[in-house]
Amino acid sequence: MTINCNLRLLLAKVNVERAKQGKPILSLRQLAKETGVSLSVLASLNTRRSRRIDFITLDRLLNYFSSYLKITINDLLEWEKSGQKEAEGQFSQGIKAKEMII
Repeated sequence: MTINCNLRLLLAKVNVERAKQGKPILSLRQLAKETGVSLSVLASLNTRRSRRIDFITLDRLLNYFSSYLKITINDLLEWEKSGQKEAEGQFSQGIKAKEMII
């Protein structure tokens, strides 16, 4: 089981919205100041190295990003079932093999 944080993707989407509004790019450091979440926590979430996340962190990030985007927790966190990537790879290989036969 793997749970991934899409902070990098959300940060990019917010920066697109900020650019449309003529605002400067939002860095992790600025996000830390504006949300109250420590820079080290944001950095570990951004690089997907975090092993856990507090509910208060989720709340602060979702509240912040919701001011720019229509967002749910599913946009921030993504669950990948164990072996899902391997199964998807085998499935796509099976389809390619069938296409070659046809």
